[in-house]
Amino acid sequence: MIKEREFFTESGELVPGFKGIGGFRGPRASEFTEEQRIILRYFFTNIDSNTYCATDNMPSQLWALLLGQYARSPVTAKERLLQLFEDVHKKDSKNVPSLEQIAQAINQNEDISSMLQAHYLRSGIFVDEHGVKYGHSSLRDSGTIRICFEGVSQRATKFLEAAREGAYQEQSTRALPFTVENLGMPLEVRETEFEKRFLYFGEKASKLYSEIQNSAIDYLNFEYAHLREEANKELNNVTGEKTARLTEGEWNGVIGAKAFDIARSLLPQYMTTSLGMTLTARRFQDMLTEWQSSEFEEMRVLGRAAQIEAMNVMPTLMKHGNPSDFYAQLPQRRRNLNFRFVTSRDIPYENLPIKSKLIASTPDLEDLVLASILFNGSDSSHSLEELKQIVSKLSFEQRREIAISQFEGKQSYELVPKTMEIGAVIFERTYDIGAYRDLHRQRGDRQQIAPYTTFAYHMPGEISKLGGNLESRFHGVARDAKRLYTDLKSAGMHSVAECVPIMANLIMHVVTKDPVQCFYEAPLRTQAAGVDSYRLIERQEIHQLLTLMPSFKGLVEFDDTPNYPLNRLPEAIKKAIDRVNRKKIK
Repeated sequence: MIKEREFFTESGELVPGFKGIGGFRGPRASEFTEEQRIILRYFFTNIDSNTYCATDNMPSQLWALLLGQYARSPVTAKERLLQLFEDVHKKDSKNVPSLEQIAQAINQNEDISSMLQAHYLRSGIFVDEHGVKYGHSSLRDSGTIRICFEGVSQRATKFLEAAREGAYQEQSTRALPFTVENLGMPLEVRETEFEKRFLYFGEKASKLYSEIQNSAIDYLNFEYAHLREEANKELNNVTGEKTARLTEGEWNGVIGAKAFDIARSLLPQYMTTSLGMTLTARRFQDMLTEWQSSEFEEMRVLGRAAQIEAMNVMPTLMKHGNPSDFYAQLPQRRRNLNFRFVTSRDIPYENLPIKSKLIASTPDLEDLVLASILFNGSDSSHSLEELKQIVSKLSFEQRREIAISQFEGKQSYELVPKTMEIGAVIFERTYDIGAYRDLHRQRGDRQQIAPYTTFAYHMPGEISKLGGNLESRFHGVARDAKRLYTDLKSAGMHSVAECVPIMANLIMHVVTKDPVQCFYEAPLRTQAAGVDSYRLIERQEIHQLLTLMPSFKGLVEFDDTPNYPLNRLPEAIKKAIDRVNRKKIK
């Protein structure tokens, strides 16, 4: 039983001199000088504790140095920081401010970044020398790069977001109108015969996009007016307020979101967007090399620009993220291998359904997962293989008991235990680029993406109900994309051809996931607010997994509703209920 008062104050803070089961490491706060305390409080959240965070004032390079020296020094990070300040000043006392001078500047709320240039350099040299030259790569994981890429193509985003370890926030396509002004022009086609065709195709797709979006709003308002009445009744019943209604803004938001989901299938990949990225310095350096070695001219330019900007933050390390002949040659090597060993087929270009098919899995997957659960609670008297043999002889009821143990009492916001993170299933998805754009964010799995092509497309079903000639014009734009793509490929412009497909075009995508990743994705990506296409993919995949693991059926919560006519309506109702209830409290 934890003795709370030994560790925490009544207000929920750490007690002064906080420590775990060991003794206090390093000097207590009272043992530092006043100037040292000023410095430490500027860079750390707590200077009288064994547990503390770095504040936003801590530069990435200093942080990397402090963590990197854990393996080389018994002293605390606080002591190492103070020692760095002393050492750098001692080496060049004429040009480098003393610790006391820096503390005084902090006390006066001055910007001290210019006073720390020598400290940044010392840190950068350390990380460069040990993290690159001597191969201690983990040192580079402690530094982070935070960078924005704005006005980049939709195609570029998938290369920029390729690192599984990254944190990304991309501008929603809802937040940027599909207008000619927001289209980019791929660098490879500028001042070529294809430039005018890109402009014409973009204008044609943009015009149809607007018409479909407007028609969809009218259609949805008429077709689903009864859902608005049903929503109002639910709002009345739950809140007890008989006059409560969805506001015009709430209803229009639901309709507008669905209309956009329908129309966005026309967005080409040279439509621009923006994104922000947070990535470890180690992985960012690797990505700089990949980007600058890309066939896509846009990626090479962005890669170089990113390197230049990142060198302002970590100059000694980012200088290594340069182009690679090896990476640059890989796309052509793969095309050559396909030309030699694979006979290309003519596939009818048509509107096809989306699907995900289980193509491989670990043998006896459920046995392995159940054995892994036992393994994590064992006394090590049995190997995993021996436990797997034991599990294989259990009854369904006994297997079910083991499975239930990992879900019973679990809240929806709590992660599935890692005890089941074993084995793998491999799915081959055939789905639209728009859905891929959304599911690509689940980077816990391993993803192999074929090049963007125009072998088929998937038209949202609502378009056929909008009337007029919108459906035939949609098929026409899809065929235009096919022609432009094919002509670019024939001209040897393989990479820029991938900027042509619209969001409705289908791609082939192979993903490898362990059961825990499947259990995580299913509830996240089957929510009512999701787009129909990727909801279908996730529902198909979780059902196929549970066929292999029947003992887990019913334990994984996910929304198996085939379709929501207005996918944002359930969320809007919940928000409206909260709005009404808050008003009642006031």
